[in-house]
Amino acid sequence: MNDEIKSALASEGSHWYDKQGNPVYEVPYADPSKGMRPTMLSDARKLNLFPSVTKICNMAAKPGLEIWKATQLLEASLTLPIQQGETVDDYASRIVEDSKAQSQKAMDKGKSLHAAVEEYIQGQPNLLWADHLFKVNVTLGQYGINIFDGKPEHSFYHRSGYGGKVDWHTDEIVIDFKTKDKLTEVVKGKIKDKKLAWPEHIEQLAAYSRGLHHGFDKRLINVFIGVEDCEIRIHEWTRQDYENGWAVFEALLKVWQIRNNYNGAQP
Repeated sequence: MNDEIKSALASEGSHWYDKQGNPVYEVPYADPSKGMRPTMLSDARKLNLFPSVTKICNMAAKPGLEIWKATQLLEASLTLPIQQGETVDDYASRIVEDSKAQSQKAMDKGKSLHAAVEEYIQGQPNLLWADHLFKVNVTLGQYGINIFDGKPEHSFYHRSGYGGKVDWHTDEIVIDFKTKDKLTEVVKGKIKDKKLAWPEHIEQLAAYSRGLHHGFDKRLINVFIGVEDCEIRIHEWTRQDYENGWAVFEALLKVWQIRNNYNGAQP
């Protein structure tokens, strides 16, 4: 499942980072015998934690996500005819539940592929996703990027009051991998590329790059991977995109801080 769908899930609400850049996704229950629970804003206030990049980006509407959600509901309604004697409310609830079930299956596949990419970068090939990983490697090579030269899964804290985890980076490049069910669609009998790159993607990448203390001269790239069709697309953003994305992210960060009356203790 793509990065927008995962962002919509409640689990993202627990993504917080400390001032050393360490993720603090869980904290102990007051009763230690109960184990751990997701970190909340009240915990962040006590522990001086900072929100994730994705949490901040979620302050803005995401057209791609809304289109996907509407499509999922429509597809569910087309495959689930109304049952005899079923009320409209019950039928709607059944459609929503079916849509959620399909979303969960897609999310599980996307998470598995995303994890396989991380393992592959670290020299641990995953045979289940071998074809996808090979194509990612070859496609990035066409852009002059050796996937094994970078650092995978690196978390950070930025003095503006946020944290995050970068998929892959070097001193010159930041990459974020995004999994989608398919990268193409059939429109009026013709196969067309889906719209993949949305404003929130460059806002996210800009925040990652600045979080790594990069200037605006770095390359910011989204790598889109089709789970079902094994297609790869590269979208490299311009410097102007980078500057605009950072400006939007800073504004969203300020909105988040004002709405939650919290920005942590600044250094």
